[in-house]
Amino acid sequence: MNPLQLMNNDMATLILGSRKIFEHWNDNVAEKMKSGCIENIQRDWNAYMTEMNNRMNLYMRAEREIEEAMNEYEQKTK
Repeated sequence: MNPLQLMNNDMATLILGSRKIFEHWNDNVAEKMKSGCIENIQRDWNAYMTEMNNRMNLYMRAEREIEEAMNEYEQKTK
């Protein structure tokens, strides 16, 4: 499985688990903690995922170009 997908699944599990906690612990302190912690974690995670997706796309494109160049070289040397 894709490592990014595994991390995304873990983050979704954290968000769902924390949502259940805050549903049961519903007072002013819980709302402050939720907005101060969980929403920041989710925002940071989304920014991280965007950056990692961009980097993975660059990596896969470079990998594909290298493979094409190697195949072209192999064809020329046969």
